[in-house]
Amino acid sequence: MLDTEQADISDNIDITVIVAAYNCEATLERAVKSVLRQVGPHLEVIVIDDASADGTYALAQKLALQDARVMALTTGTNMGPSGARNLGLNHARGDYITVLDSDDFMAPGRLAALLSQARARGDDILADDLFKVTEGDEEGARTRLLGLPDASGTPMPVDLAEFVRGNMTSYNGARGEMGFLKPLISRDFLKRQKLTYHEDMRLGEDFALYAEALAAGAKFSIVPPAGYIAVVRPGSLSGAHGAKDLGALAARISVLRAAVDGQAEAALGALWVDTMKRYSWARLIDAVKARNIKEIAACFNAPPSVGLHLLGCLGEQVLVRGGKLLGNSDKGGVNA
Repeated sequence: MLDTEQADISDNIDITVIVAAYNCEATLERAVKSVLRQVGPHLEVIVIDDASADGTYALAQKLALQDARVMALTTGTNMGPSGARNLGLNHARGDYITVLDSDDFMAPGRLAALLSQARARGDDILADDLFKVTEGDEEGARTRLLGLPDASGTPMPVDLAEFVRGNMTSYNGARGEMGFLKPLISRDFLKRQKLTYHEDMRLGEDFALYAEALAAGAKFSIVPPAGYIAVVRPGSLSGAHGAKDLGALAARISVLRAAVDGQAEAALGALWVDTMKRYSWARLIDAVKARNIKEIAACFNAPPSVGLHLLGCLGEQVLVRGGKLLGNSDKGGVNA
């Protein structure tokens, strides 16, 4: 049944690429084939359908029949990216694992370049700065996510404090997005430290995994772009999240903060406040729409900086809406 003529089915797998797939029938084949075209490393691709409503799982099965390096799995019920990726981790055989979002793709040579550097440097986590392109213009202009490392191209070592700062909105003069990187990660390190994705998180799950690895002593470096292409879509869910998702992220940051000290603790404290501002605003919007006075009051049971942030956001909304109550419209945003 499997086409093995063009597939390396060796048990000596260098890299496992995990693709969590949900309603992505239109882009999944591009993503998977961009991995299969990589030359050099022995690869496997594990596609995990997360209970899609379209033909995603059927397409994953078709791709698995075409190439023995592809495995198609399904969660059966929707679990979110963390649950889907954990299923992939359970089946992974590679020395390193990496994640590819189902609407993104890789340029030729990326994985060979990263594998060579990871092994030479002894990194537990090696990330390349990625390129962003606009949906519909994937061959057009590419912009770097972080612009790191600097112009010298020397690999940039990252500790926990630096990584956390790299996820702050003020980092590097722009939105902090270090947690968006898709690195190679030593599977042996993850197994020894018993690290997996937190399945209660649908926002910041990558951040949490990388941060916990760093707290456990992982050696983490960032190198110049090797060819991960992130496709940016208008209205992408990565830019707007509800109170539940933000609350789970804030809770995870709090747990991390309690486990460390020094600069890492200070950085996590600042990130927690930043996240609490976003969470409390999203929670307040929901409470006002529901006209839940008790919940509205509870939103202000927070550090003073968070309360002041909420008051400032409310003032802006009054100006924007001409004095109308926030709950009078369904257009309330979560962009604070």
